[in-house]
Amino acid sequence: MAGSGSIALVIFVGLVPLIAILALWVGSLYDKRLANVLYKLHLLREGGGHMLFSTDKKFPKKTPDAADVQEEASKQIIFVRHAESAWNLVFNKGFGKDFPGRLGDALKKEGKLFSTLDSVFVDSPLSKLGTDQADGLQRFIETGDTEFNELLFGQPDAGKSIIVSSNLRRALSTCTIGFWNRLRRTQEKIHVLSSLQEVTFNVDGMSLAKPYHSPQLADDELAALDYHSPEDFDADRYYNCSENHGNKEIKSSGYKRLVEFCDWCFDEKQDEYDNIIAAGHSLYFRFFFQYFLPKASTHVSKKTQDGKLFRCCL
Repeated sequence: MAGSGSIALVIFVGLVPLIAILALWVGSLYDKRLANVLYKLHLLREGGGHMLFSTDKKFPKKTPDAADVQEEASKQIIFVRHAESAWNLVFNKGFGKDFPGRLGDALKKEGKLFSTLDSVFVDSPLSKLGTDQADGLQRFIETGDTEFNELLFGQPDAGKSIIVSSNLRRALSTCTIGFWNRLRRTQEKIHVLSSLQEVTFNVDGMSLAKPYHSPQLADDELAALDYHSPEDFDADRYYNCSENHGNKEIKSSGYKRLVEFCDWCFDEKQDEYDNIIAAGHSLYFRFFFQYFLPKASTHVSKKTQDGKLFRCCL
């Protein structure tokens, strides 16, 4: 009898998680909050898989030197790195005595957000400092006097340009805030490209946006645009998500996305644009420069801050 009881206990313990998941799935059909929780659990599972098994940083050891490639066509690409994210705030400021407090605050906020489509860690949004940095980018675009400002501003006689962004919120929000006045003035949209998704194993590199949709902006990001809730912000007005094909796969390749982005730039659909403004991520850009600039190049884009590009740098 004792053996039978042990077997029954093992079966019961094994069934409890399955029953809980089934109940959550049924509940998600009727309650949006439960649907959000189920989706978050899916992303966390995928994120855990990336941290353990991702091949995203496995790049070819040998590639052609760009100096040896015969030029057939050219475009000007202006890369814009995202501002500080909530993930950067927690993990990129050292692990001294104030780290437990930063992590604790983030975990408490994550718990409050778990039944929503917002998150601190998954597809990490901009921090408050990050939104301030994006505001600074907006001021630079509006009032700067560099050779690129008329192009960034959207002056017709500066050449035609198209604005694109990674499908991760920290890049998309930086781009939206920075180019906000231009977007409203010209009525153009930001093209969200999954090919610009960051090269990383971390869960902050998992996009909350489902395929062909944009992610929900966080409260601080919306406040920087003078919106008070996600329902007030018309994402369809500002984002073209027809080429956001969803999250990268665990066995994906960052190099493949670099090539896909280059192919997109030179696709005939973009023939009218000589200039592409691309908002994205430090590691992605660094790999881009390493593989698509001549190996002997000393271009300023190879200069880094602690191994990364300066936030909001162009």
